[in-house]
Amino acid sequence: MELVAGGIVVALASFLGGVTGFGYSLVATPLLLLDGYSLPFVVTVNLSLALVTRISVAVRFRRSMWPRRVALLIGGAVPGLYLGVVVLGAVNPTDIKIAAGVVTMIAALLIARSVNAPPPRRRIPGAAAVAGFLGGFLGASTSLNGVAPVLLLARDKASPRSFLADLALYFVGANAIGLAILAARGTLDNDALSPAFLVWLPGSLLGNWLGTTLGPRLPEAAFRRLTLAIVFVAGGVTALTA
Repeated sequence: MELVAGGIVVALASFLGGVTGFGYSLVATPLLLLDGYSLPFVVTVNLSLALVTRISVAVRFRRSMWPRRVALLIGGAVPGLYLGVVVLGAVNPTDIKIAAGVVTMIAALLIARSVNAPPPRRRIPGAAAVAGFLGGFLGASTSLNGVAPVLLLARDKASPRSFLADLALYFVGANAIGLAILAARGTLDNDALSPAFLVWLPGSLLGNWLGTTLGPRLPEAAFRRLTLAIVFVAGGVTALTA
């Protein structure tokens, strides 16, 4: 029954991630933690599923990608990923769960604010590398690796296609590196790869396909507000029940 419940969670999260381009981990992380899965399990399975489901998105929107920004995001993520793996293995999981819930709530508020904010006057030099570092740290410690890059892209008012393309390739590259570091440090949860990843992958791929197919046809502003509301509530419940 746990696998079934978890499969429903990742399918829903994949759908929302497909629609918004960033919602998968923000939804899946708190809900899987609420379902009783350990934090190393959640980090491993979320990084793995997001990596696989984002490959098709990266290929589909590759012509809209901004290579320099993606390179800075992934390059900056590497030291952040390593530091996050160290924290994941050294800090009490309950403390990390509380932090994950609080970060999720703050992320939802900041993303909502960034989406509605006016265009910035200028770009900040090195901001992509900093966002990559913060994303890598949060990704390896909580799997919430999209928070900082999403805030950066929202601030820069990236076009929808560029938003999807840059995030997708960032998730593919950073998640692959993060999983390699988890394995090297002995923090990778093998139970998350088999059977969970294998059982949940079809539903995750289907949810992602539905999201990327139906997303452009839905009222963008209203759906993003609904998604962020769900994310905020899930984060709050996670922090309170840790």
